[in-house]
Amino acid sequence: MNSILSWDLQLFKLINLSYHNLFLNNLSLLICYFGVVSVILLILLLIAFFDKKKGKKVALTLLVGIILAMSITFLIKYAVLRPRPYTVVDNVVLLAVENDPSFPSGHTLNSTVMSYILTKEYNKKIFMLIPLFVGLSRIYIGVHYPSDVLCGFMLGIIIAIISEKIINMLTYKKFIKI
Repeated sequence: MNSILSWDLQLFKLINLSYHNLFLNNLSLLICYFGVVSVILLILLLIAFFDKKKGKKVALTLLVGIILAMSITFLIKYAVLRPRPYTVVDNVVLLAVENDPSFPSGHTLNSTVMSYILTKEYNKKIFMLIPLFVGLSRIYIGVHYPSDVLCGFMLGIIIAIISEKIINMLTYKKFIKI
């Protein structure tokens, strides 16, 4: 366990203490927005409105996924209560302050749910770059350890798959019509 924590801390320092400049700092803060629930809900609405073929199904799957993601993230964060790295590590480059516990990364989890569903529905693997960049940006700005991000990514995939199964079951059993 100590070697995992040591790896986590060393990788955090490698990314967080790397080269910082105004452009990269602002870019990292901007990238984080792809994990914010309100931005994902806006994307969901745009998909529902503009994709007449399958937009409603994609939007509904995303909505179920984000609701599950927010609920599970909240439960895990307050069960684990892992402190943010900037509260325990010296000399962190801190570009944002978060008040909730660190584990798992909710931004990474949310962006993974969105990206996985979009990748599956639109067959565009490039969407999966979004959680990669969101996760890296969360470490770069000083608010998450790499293990927070990795677990957020893995949970996001699981939640996206569950969300798809829920929507497929509801549409198959004709509980909802899309």
